[in-house]
Amino acid sequence: MTHLKRVLSSHAAQYDYLLAIVGAFLMAFCSYTSPAYYFDVSPDNNAFFTVGKAMMHGIVPYKDIFEQKGPYVYFWHGLAYLVSNRSFLLIFVGEILTLAAAMILVHHLALRLRMTPLTAFLTALLSPVLFLYHPYFDYGDTVEFFTIPLLLSLVYLIVLLDRKGARVSPVWFALQGAFVGLVFLSKYTLLGGWIAFYLILGGYLLAHRQWRHLGRLVLWSGGGFLLTTVPWLVYFLAHGALGDFINVYILFNTHVYLTSSVSVFSNLIQSVVLLAQFYMGDVLFFILGILGTFVLIFQTDLLQQPFTKALYLLVFVTTDLLALYGYQTDTVYQYYQLIYFAFFVLPLIYFAKLFFDRVQLPRLEDPFSIVAVMILSLFLVLGVNGNVTKSRLFPNNSSITERQTKVPQQPAQVEFGRLMRARTPQHHRLTLLNYGSIDMGFYTAAGAVPSLYYFQNYNIPQAAAPQILREQVSAIKHQRVGWVVLNTPHGRSVRNWRGYVGNDGRITAGNLNPGTATLAGPLYRHYRLVAKHSQIFESTNVTYWLFQRKVDQ
Repeated sequence: MTHLKRVLSSHAAQYDYLLAIVGAFLMAFCSYTSPAYYFDVSPDNNAFFTVGKAMMHGIVPYKDIFEQKGPYVYFWHGLAYLVSNRSFLLIFVGEILTLAAAMILVHHLALRLRMTPLTAFLTALLSPVLFLYHPYFDYGDTVEFFTIPLLLSLVYLIVLLDRKGARVSPVWFALQGAFVGLVFLSKYTLLGGWIAFYLILGGYLLAHRQWRHLGRLVLWSGGGFLLTTVPWLVYFLAHGALGDFINVYILFNTHVYLTSSVSVFSNLIQSVVLLAQFYMGDVLFFILGILGTFVLIFQTDLLQQPFTKALYLLVFVTTDLLALYGYQTDTVYQYYQLIYFAFFVLPLIYFAKLFFDRVQLPRLEDPFSIVAVMILSLFLVLGVNGNVTKSRLFPNNSSITERQTKVPQQPAQVEFGRLMRARTPQHHRLTLLNYGSIDMGFYTAAGAVPSLYYFQNYNIPQAAAPQILREQVSAIKHQRVGWVVLNTPHGRSVRNWRGYVGNDGRITAGNLNPGTATLAGPLYRHYRLVAKHSQIFESTNVTYWLFQRKVDQ
């Protein structure tokens, strides 16, 4: 306890507390989960929240409701539902902690790499410009963002191996094993770095017959992995859903959602092409990702041992390649690439050290430098992430309404949610179908628990999974839900919107559905239009339409 008190009251810990405060302030501006925003309109975030909510009501993912992410994502959002049933408050707190953890790891990496306490802190203050870079950090609340501090902890472990070798505490391996299980059951395409780490380090220890160290690596890492995976194995076995989990999360994702069907080698080459385009598309990315990595490999300022240099390089490359493995150019969402930014940290530290070594600063404190860098960090973050213009600081912005009015408006999700709760007959369960598009937040705003297996559409060709829209149309024809929400381009009606020609049923710009004209007959026969609302979503002017079942009116 005495040691713990000494650590928590140390100068480094005081800097860490300040980093957490700065992280909270920046996240309030940048993430749609923040209370500073009217509503989190992210389709992915709301889909996760809807499935998490369903879990809290006893609905088993993959078996009773269809979605493709890992169970940890839904469990986390289920906890958020329990904390606040129509907002992302807990997710916002988690994002603050995630950004703070990433900044603190940058701080301690810089200290480990012989920066002074003050310059290490100033470098950490600048690091959010990497982690909040738009459009890679878009709405917030992505698996990629939550994985960044986990991946930074792996980088930190590589630095420890470079400095300490076999004297590294085995607790580090237990943590990495736990992180492998966590990421595997969240989004397994992000596992590339850990795969490379264990294969290379395990192979090295095996080749050098270091049996004791190899046994420690396997046992401690395996223990951490089992700790984060066995509970889910028990959960799915207890609910008779293990086969459903494998069929959806593993097989469906690899055979349907990943769009490329070419050979393993061709997929790898395709991933290399996408990776090269990313690094050549921005000067900052090239300097930190390519030039900075080469400097790390050929210099001894940060990494000193040839083995750890090779280990870091292969962890970096494997992470980047597997994150986009199997995707084609026109199907890559930029937030997938946020994971790359974890490997900008060591180059950032190297270049920051070069700069600060030429500037005369005190070792511990310089209030003017701290305040100046805080202001600079805010300026840089707002320069690379303009999400704040869609927040409450800008009332009636285009993401809220297209009406020309000074009267404060709410987005379609909030407006429709209030109508659905008010007009659903007492003692009736509020049931809803988000027809033809990804979950746009209407389940969240209404508080509705999904009653259909396919509660939304998905960004995959209709030919690959025709049952999705077929089941949704059947639900409308047989009036299995009390409310239906759908969308069209602004200026088009439900009766004449036939979708974009040649989009093969895939959701198009602005998450517009494949068309509503063929659905209009049974829809208007059984449901009545209650409200419509137009607003901008991802540069597309969208009109949302709300229908209520006639027998309930």
